[in-house]
Amino acid sequence: MRAAVRRTTIRHMDIITHTTQASHTTAGSGPHHLMLGTVVVSKLLGGEATDGRLALVELQGLPGSGPGPHLDPWTESFYVLEGELTFRVEQDGTVRDLVAHAGDSVSIPEGVGHAFTVTSAEPARYLIAGTPAGIESFFADAGDELAAPTFPAEAPPTFDRERLLAAFGKHHLTPYSFPTEPESAGGSCG
Repeated sequence: MRAAVRRTTIRHMDIITHTTQASHTTAGSGPHHLMLGTVVVSKLLGGEATDGRLALVELQGLPGSGPGPHLDPWTESFYVLEGELTFRVEQDGTVRDLVAHAGDSVSIPEGVGHAFTVTSAEPARYLIAGTPAGIESFFADAGDELAAPTFPAEAPPTFDRERLLAAFGKHHLTPYSFPTEPESAGGSCG
């Protein structure tokens, strides 16, 4: 396979490297990571393939899984493939609940307090596009490496909270507390 060709531009003493080849990730190639024993994350595109502009990951979450309230240093845009996700999002000092079903999308800007949970009875499958890239590296640092994008037969015996907190610090994520109780957003997204 031919090595990627790169073009370098110098602007204001910064060196900017641009990828000049298309990227192709084959189905199931990963890498894959298990988060908290309840979510399988597969990297589809990382910053190395997009000049750091975009990361795309596919997640499979068990019912009840999802992160607690936090702030991200990137915009997260979700697309639900299967199942249902319920988001809590802080906007203008008020917390809103948003329910997203298969085919729905939700975008959370950088620095906006949010959390989400798989609220369907069956596992959910969803994509997250992170702009700029970085979310794929966070999952690699915080999760347990998997050989395939499937849940292990047995959940890991313990969750490494210290590794998760170290990944939060390294990738500039911040735990968050919502300012008020959620306000109903009137149903589902889309």
